[in-house]
Amino acid sequence: MIYSEEQLQRFSNPPAKYHTAQIIRTHEKIRDCIEEGIDKDRIKEKYKLESCKIDIYLQGSYKNSTNISSSSDVDLNVEFTSVYYYDTTNLPEDQRRQRQQDANPSEFTQNIFKALVCSVLIDEFGSTVIKRDNKCIRYIGKENNPDADIIPCFSFKKYTQYTSENNYRAINGIKFKTDDGNWIENYPKIHFDNLTKKSQSTNNGFKPTVRLYKSLREKLEERELLAKDSAKSYYIENLLYNLTDGLFSGSTTDIFKATLNKLANDFNSGAIKAYRCANGVDGLFDANKWYLEDCKNLLIGLTKIRDNNAF
Repeated sequence: MIYSEEQLQRFSNPPAKYHTAQIIRTHEKIRDCIEEGIDKDRIKEKYKLESCKIDIYLQGSYKNSTNISSSSDVDLNVEFTSVYYYDTTNLPEDQRRQRQQDANPSEFTQNIFKALVCSVLIDEFGSTVIKRDNKCIRYIGKENNPDADIIPCFSFKKYTQYTSENNYRAINGIKFKTDDGNWIENYPKIHFDNLTKKSQSTNNGFKPTVRLYKSLREKLEERELLAKDSAKSYYIENLLYNLTDGLFSGSTTDIFKATLNKLANDFNSGAIKAYRCANGVDGLFDANKWYLEDCKNLLIGLTKIRDNNAF
C-alpha cells in the first residue's frame, strides 16, 4: 500500500469547517438573489398559472456529505414546481391515453425559465461572474466564495400508475434541457435519501469511503494516471452504493482493500454491468451514463495504489 492507514484516514475526512462555511455562504447568496429577483406574480399572470413556486436546494457532493476539499463546488437546483414534465413509458396504453387527455400544457418553458434565472443573476452579480453554459449557469467564485453550478429545472414525474390527476403513482425527479437540445432527467432527492440510508446501514462507513475514493482519484489525475473527469464524483458515489454493507467495516485500509477487491471481481465477471444508480431508476452504465472503460481505468489506478506500484 502506497499510503499508510493514517494517510487514508485523512483522505476520508470531510473538508475543514471553513470550506463548509464558504459553500453555505455562496448557496445563500445565490438563493436569496433568485428568490428576491424573480417576480412570481408577473409570471403567474403572464403565463396563466395557478401558482408560481420555486424550490431552491443543494445537490451533489456537499449535500450528500461526500465532498472533499479540492473539489467543493456548489451544485444548486432551482426547481420550478408549478409546471412539470412527465414520462408515461411504463404505463399501460389505457393509462397513457388517460394521462394525455388530462394534459394541460403551459407556455412557460424550460428555456424561458433558464433565461429568467440567468438574467436575475447577472443583474445582481454581473456578467463577469455569471456565465450561461450548456447544462447550467456558472457562478464564478472569487475571494472566499467557491464556484457554483446552478441548474434551472422543472419538476418531473415518471409515472408507474395513473388513474387521474389526483390518483397516480410516480417517481419524482427533475428535468431540464441543455442549450444544445438534449433533455436530462435526474432524481437528486431520491439519491440523497438513499445515500443517507446507506450511511446509516453501514454504521457511517459509507460516506468516508466515498471521500477516500474521490481523494485517491484526485491523486491519480494529478499524476496523469487517470484522465480528468473520467470518474466523476457522482459515478463514484453510485459505484460504491452497490456494495454490500459488510464491506464498509474495519480500518480504513481494510475497507479500501475489501471494497476494491469486490469491485475488481465484479468488473472481471461482468456483474458490474448490472450496477444501479442510487436513485434506483437508472443503471450506472446505461446510455449517457458512465463508460465501462472509464470505470476500468479507475479500478486499475486504485489497484496500483493498493499494490504499491502507482508512483
